[in-house]
Amino acid sequence: MAETAPTVELIHVTTGPDGLTVTERLPAPEMTMRPVGQGIPPIWASDPQADVQSWSIWTLPPGWRGGWHRNPSRQWVMPISGRWWVETQDGVRTEMGPGEAHLGDDTNAVPDSTGRVGHDSGVIGDEPLVVMIVQLDDHSPA
Repeated sequence: MAETAPTVELIHVTTGPDGLTVTERLPAPEMTMRPVGQGIPPIWASDPQADVQSWSIWTLPPGWRGGWHRNPSRQWVMPISGRWWVETQDGVRTEMGPGEAHLGDDTNAVPDSTGRVGHDSGVIGDEPLVVMIVQLDDHSPA
């Protein structure tokens, strides 16, 4: 068994000092090897977080495009099936699918010189996108 915790990288849609959105890579919280339940062999796990406000499953149809908008709250977006893209005001377009997650954290974004605010997003291909949305409390850490 590996002795060093694996590195897990997440996508972070956030705002820079100027209030415009940027896409960053964010390391997942530090993990330690430990059991997560009685009789279950140890696994690499981060500390549990108690910052969840709500969660839901969304299905976005093929061809769906969100237009420029802010996230309604700080939220984790985790594709279950299908693929999609997110573009931030810095011009970075990131495509994601199952096994990837991003932290939507652009609730304080300001309009850029063309009036775009926050991020744009859309479904890739002919398959619907199914995502799990986990909305966080206002004071949760990144």
